[in-house]
Amino acid sequence: PMMNTGKINVLTLIASSKVADQLKKSHPKVNRLRSILGLDAKNPGIILKDADLDLTVDECVAGSLSFNGQRCTALKILFVHEDIAEKFIRKFAKKVDELKVGMPWDNAFITPLPVESKIHYMNELVKDAEEHGAKIVNKSGGNSVGTLYAPTVVFPVNSEMKIYHVEQFGPVVPIVTFKNLQEPIDYMIGSDY
Repeated sequence: PMMNTGKINVLTLIASSKVADQLKKSHPKVNRLRSILGLDAKNPGIILKDADLDLTVDECVAGSLSFNGQRCTALKILFVHEDIAEKFIRKFAKKVDELKVGMPWDNAFITPLPVESKIHYMNELVKDAEEHGAKIVNKSGGNSVGTLYAPTVVFPVNSEMKIYHVEQFGPVVPIVTFKNLQEPIDYMIGSDY
């Protein structure tokens, strides 16, 4: 309703491109509406070889999996320097497996997803990653009951996989290694979003 008035000059939105398109189309003077959009984001976390691993693991778990990874500003892909990748992945997977999974009233960190179709989408992304060489690296990864999906860490992720490109908006964490910082920078520059 607010957009329909034509009195809105600027739309700032972090959401999906579908929502942004709907909002913009409801403005009577679409070409006069300025937009600042962060849509379908594939937000990267970049872990350099001199990172404090304990702090970094804690921050990456919170950044990628709080609210089940279903927040627009969540870390949707982790780039880890190859010199520390093995140690980081071991610590990260262990910390992910320690997260409490269950119902919200049980003070769980990971709770059910809002719709069953999200489970199918998570499974589709993980299966595609496995078909292209990734593995689930945490013990509880890939398990689900109803709409409760255990957080899943997949590695090594590469550009042939859907999860490398699309926003999963759920508790699946893809990990990519890099040698040169320019690699994750190029990833961000080349992103469609």
